[in-house]
Amino acid sequence: MIFAAVAGLGGSLPAMAQGVTQAATQQMRPADPFSVRGIAVDASAESAAAARPLALAEGQRRAFAQLLRRLTLPEDYGRLPRPSEALLNDTVAGFGIDEERTSATRYIGKITVQFRPDAVRRLLQEARIPYSETTSRPVLVVPVWQTAEGVRIWEAGNPWREAWQRRPEGDSLVPLSIAPATPDGGGPSLERLLGSPEELQGMMRKGSFDDALVLTATLQQADPGNMRIDLYVHHQGGAAFLNGLETMTVTGGTQEETLLTAALELTRRIEARWKYATVIDLEKQGQISAMAAFGSLAEWTRLRAALAAVPTLRKVEVLQLSHRNAQLLLDYYGEPGQLGTALAQRDILLQQQDGYWTMQRRQP
Repeated sequence: MIFAAVAGLGGSLPAMAQGVTQAATQQMRPADPFSVRGIAVDASAESAAAARPLALAEGQRRAFAQLLRRLTLPEDYGRLPRPSEALLNDTVAGFGIDEERTSATRYIGKITVQFRPDAVRRLLQEARIPYSETTSRPVLVVPVWQTAEGVRIWEAGNPWREAWQRRPEGDSLVPLSIAPATPDGGGPSLERLLGSPEELQGMMRKGSFDDALVLTATLQQADPGNMRIDLYVHHQGGAAFLNGLETMTVTGGTQEETLLTAALELTRRIEARWKYATVIDLEKQGQISAMAAFGSLAEWTRLRAALAAVPTLRKVEVLQLSHRNAQLLLDYYGEPGQLGTALAQRDILLQQQDGYWTMQRRQP
């Protein structure tokens, strides 16, 4: 994104809340949408040394396919480019070995693959495939497990929480931070989570979350080989893409596999909704003029840095600048609402009042 200028300027928490705060700290690190982590590799050959390059090459192919599915809409999966050797040479920036084990003839490991953003963007643009690279603000997820024997939320033995924790790490544009168990298993009841907004809001504030999902999984049938679980979603917060997530029923052979299927399906639905809201359609471009307010030179510097990291912005031009505000001209892809959503993920509030656009950094 081009940034041009035509003017210049010289106390302790309770155990439950503490656990949520720690989970937020661990899972709210800025996500790189062009890095694919946790790719399992496994290959055999006449020796482990010969198997290693085979495993790494296959891992990079799988990471490439996973990356493109992460960035694009489900209806476009069928026309995504296939990972040829030439394409991988052009798009892969590097890889790291996370784990590795060898035997006489086998190489097993996990790798992280880093892709070149400009090369991936160019590939999708040339194929005329819409994509999104905007990562949402993290969402707090509170898994609730309900059976005829009772409700488990904060206890260590919550199989619904364990299913969420078994999902592949770091493969979403929507970071989902799973509320952990508390040391004593104590915390707000399901009735208070659903019926007393201040309970959930308190947890959200302590973890710096704007949105939370209380996901209740109710075991309806536990026959061997024929499990049935009903899911109910309660959303609190302002993110429109999380509103109206449908109640669903999931079946499976075992409790463990059924809960994991449910977690993966809900993740897929959340991810798809986010991409529909933020997808970059290069055929749609717009321009608006906005007055950006700030309180200091340091705040102005932070605002400029945040704007430079917004992928939907093509160019930002500074038309006028004073010690308290700047008149900016924004060239962007998509619709104004999509631009506002993308800016909000960087803590920038874009609003229209009386026909004029204003912008400011959100205060923590």
